[in-house]
Amino acid sequence: MGMKYIEPVKSAVLFLLVMLSVILTFLIWTYTPDYKYIENTERKEILIKPQKEMEDIIRPYKAIFRFDEEFTGTVSNNAMKNLMKTFKGWNVLDLEPVNNNLSPNYVNQIIGADHRMTIFFTGEVPFSAFNTIFQFAEKELPETTFNRMIIDWSNSNTKELMVYYISGNNQSLFRSHVSVPNMSQFIQEVIEPAKKYGAFKEIERENQTALYVDSNKMESVKFTYYIEEITPELFKNVLFTDPNIVRRNVESASSEKYTDGMSLMTLDTNLKSLNYVYPAAESSIRIEPSKLLKDSFEFINEHGGFTADFRYASTSTNKNQMDYQLYLQGLPVYSNHVITRMTTIWGDSRIFHYKRPYFSLDMDIEAEKEIKELPSGADIAERLKNANNIALADIDEIVLGYYLTQNQELNIFTFEPCWFVIRNGSWIKLTPEVLGGVKNGLE
Repeated sequence: MGMKYIEPVKSAVLFLLVMLSVILTFLIWTYTPDYKYIENTERKEILIKPQKEMEDIIRPYKAIFRFDEEFTGTVSNNAMKNLMKTFKGWNVLDLEPVNNNLSPNYVNQIIGADHRMTIFFTGEVPFSAFNTIFQFAEKELPETTFNRMIIDWSNSNTKELMVYYISGNNQSLFRSHVSVPNMSQFIQEVIEPAKKYGAFKEIERENQTALYVDSNKMESVKFTYYIEEITPELFKNVLFTDPNIVRRNVESASSEKYTDGMSLMTLDTNLKSLNYVYPAAESSIRIEPSKLLKDSFEFINEHGGFTADFRYASTSTNKNQMDYQLYLQGLPVYSNHVITRMTTIWGDSRIFHYKRPYFSLDMDIEAEKEIKELPSGADIAERLKNANNIALADIDEIVLGYYLTQNQELNIFTFEPCWFVIRNGSWIKLTPEVLGGVKNGLE
C-alpha cells in the first residue's frame, strides 16, 4: 500500500524543487544592488596637494644658445617655464633616426653650430612624454628616449625648424622637421632675449662630450623655510587597501612602522622619509620607459603626491625605477640631512616600492634671506682640472643647486646655494676640501 504513494510524493517533491530553482533564478536575474550604499562605503579620493600636469614634471634645467661662435645660456626657472609654454602646439611633421652610435665629438659639433639652441634634461625623456606638448604627425612614436633637444633656427624664414634629439644613454640621434604656428613670436620671445643672457663657456674634454657652464660669477639667494609635516595618516589612507586594519608600531624615537600583513610603510622621522613596499608585487619583467613614466606619474599624481617642485630626474629600466628630484627656484636641492628625492619602483601591475619625503615647504622667512656670491662655473671647471679627488673626465655635469640643512628644534630648513658635480647619477658638494684650494666663495 505504501509503495502506491511513493511515486506521487517523489513527483511532488521534484516539482517543488524545480519551482524553487525557477524562483531563485528569477530573483538573481532581477536583483538590483543598493548602489547608494556601495558608493557611500567606497574609499574617498585623497589629494595631499593639487595635481599637476606632465609638463610640470618634465622640465629642462638649462638652455644654451649659439650666436656667432659664442655661447649664451640660462638656468632661470622662468626661462625654462616659458620654453615649455613656447613648445605647446608645435607640429612635429616627421621623426627619423639618424645615428645610433653617436661619438662625443659629433655631439659637440651639433651643439656648437651657429643658430642653434640646446635644451638639457636631467633624465632620459621618452618621446611619449611630449605628447601633451608637441603635436606628433606619427601616431606610433619610437620606444626610445632623449636628454638633449637641439633646435636649429637658421631657416626660420621658412616657418620650419629642424629639431634634433640626442640620447646620452643610447648614443642615438633622431631628427624632425617642426612647423611652428608663430615663428616671429618664437624669435622675439626665445631667440632675441637669449642674446642678452650671460656668456657660457664650453669646457672641452678629450673624447668626451663637452660641459657648458656660466662664465660669470653667480649670485644666488640663501633661503630659510618653515616646513609643514604631512601627516603619515594621509599616506596610510592612500597606500593601504583597508586603512582600518593597519597597525602602527613605534620602533624607536626615529622610526615608526605601519602594516596590514601584506605591505609595510616605514617612517624615518630624522630624514623625514617614508618608505612603502608591497612585496607580493615584486617583478623582474622590464617595462618600457614610456609606460614606466606614465604609470609612475599617474600613481603619484592620483593622490596629489607632487607636494613641491619635484621633477623627473632619472630612470633605471632594469629595476623599473623612476626618480624625481626636489627643486627650489629652478635649482636642484640635495642634502645629507633629509631626503629630497621621490622614488617609485613598479611591480606586477601596481606599485612595488615607493620612497619619498613627507614634508612640504610652508613659508620662507624673509628676514633670513641672504644674497650669496659664488664663483663662475668656468672657475669651478678650472679648479676641477687640478683637483686630486675628482677628475673632470669622470663627471657628467657641473650644476648650481641648494644644499639643505635642518633645525629640528625650530622646524626650519636652510637652503644654501652651492656648486655640485654629478657623477654616475650621484651628487658631490664642491667644498674647498674637495677641490683642494682656498674657499673663495665656495662656503
